[in-house]
Amino acid sequence: MSQEKENGKTKQCKYCKQEIDASAKICPHCRKKQKPSGCLVAILVVVVLVVIAIAGSAMSGGDTTSTGTATNDTSASTAANDTSTTQQQVSYTAYSVSELMDDLNTNAMNASDKYKGQYVELTGRLSVIDSDGNYISLLPENDQFAIIGVNCYFQSDEQRAAVKDAAVGDTLVVKGKITDVGEVLGYSLNIDEVSKAQ
Repeated sequence: MSQEKENGKTKQCKYCKQEIDASAKICPHCRKKQKPSGCLVAILVVVVLVVIAIAGSAMSGGDTTSTGTATNDTSASTAANDTSTTQQQVSYTAYSVSELMDDLNTNAMNASDKYKGQYVELTGRLSVIDSDGNYISLLPENDQFAIIGVNCYFQSDEQRAAVKDAAVGDTLVVKGKITDVGEVLGYSLNIDEVSKAQ
């Protein structure tokens, strides 16, 4: 028995403290199960978690480029499909800027519920052409003193080119999606198309 202990083939039973075989799962003396110590279990758990974390980061690090590229390619094709789908399937509801402003002045909350996210075709009086080419503003045609209306944001150079020869006071027709509604700043719209009224 002592020779086995010297060779590391024995261990002490946790319960009866008798020398038993190192691989014994049940003590032959007291018949109790030999469980690994709590400290040993905690160390094993930590080691396993560290190995998993290292393996996971190594795998994700190697795949990031290909996944990112695939995602970007997919996003680009999805965006192209969305643009063509929007141009083919979206139907625009026609309003005058006057109608939108009347609704906003009557009840801003209802106006937001009604118009936000809606695709519209607006007719209004051009009041601002942003010098940086970011947006134009449309006001009601029937209110010469109006200062709040619809800020229409350009999405392409073609849209900017369409208003290069326009002048403040011209009547424009703008198609797009209303993205925001507020009682202080009026409406915001992302332009799909813009042209002078016929």
